Amino acid sequence: MSRFIILMYHMISEPQTAAEVRFACPPKRFEKHLQLLLRKGYTPVSINQVSNYYTQNIPLPDKAVLITLDDGFEDNYLNALPIFQRYQIPAVIYLATGLIGKTNQWMSAPTFSMRKMLSWSQIKEMSDHGIEFGSHTVSHPRLNELDDAKIDQELTVSKQTIEENLGNECAHFAYPYGLLTESARDLVQKTGFKTACSTRSGFNNVERDPLILHRIEVYGNDPAWKLSQKINFGSNKASLLFPFQYYAKRLISRLG
Repeated sequence: MSRFIILMYHMISEPQTAAEVRFACPPKRFEKHLQLLLRKGYTPVSINQVSNYYTQNIPLPDKAVLITLDDGFEDNYLNALPIFQRYQIPAVIYLATGLIGKTNQWMSAPTFSMRKMLSWSQIKEMSDHGIEFGSHTVSHPRLNELDDAKIDQELTVSKQTIEENLGNECAHFAYPYGLLTESARDLVQKTGFKTACSTRSGFNNVERDPLILHRIEVYGNDPAWKLSQKINFGSNKASLLFPFQYYAKRLISRLG
């Protein structure tokens, strides 16, 4: 196994505003995405399998793919969970613990609609069905704008809150907005997280820092061909011209 991919989603529901088109994937389209992965021979893996790959050198299967969902929207329970169960696909959801049972108050209205976040009862039910949960801080801040003391509090409190409510270790993290600094990365390690996801695109392999894992962002309006292109090239970009541009750049670099 030379490399694996991580896909990033947020809301699994119909977009309510123009800005949400990128972040809200309708359930039927989400199911088609998962069907595409299975049809192309990808093997869904859990975040703990990814962690064990780095910490215990336990190999991942060929064409491994991890499904991640950021923030903890209630539609992850209402719409995504039945699909995960139908296809027996593992996933990890990164929770902003201070917003559990509340709304997406960090997202500005009217650009984004008001949406419910997961409740602890829903989270526990999902956990019982094999869905894993990681930290996304307490308040979903931009970590690059905080001092180390505030970052440490966001990390420590969120980790402890998840562990107290679910009764098991919270060893996984995702950087809000994908924003991180070298200091934030080191604090994530100090807090005891074993993996951390960024929003940097690309493939992952044994040489990747497990505390800066790369993810491919899947937009809510991505048709199957765009998802297929993204996972083939390890890129957030997808267009009819992208493959030509990609190979042209490689050819030019070789000739240069």
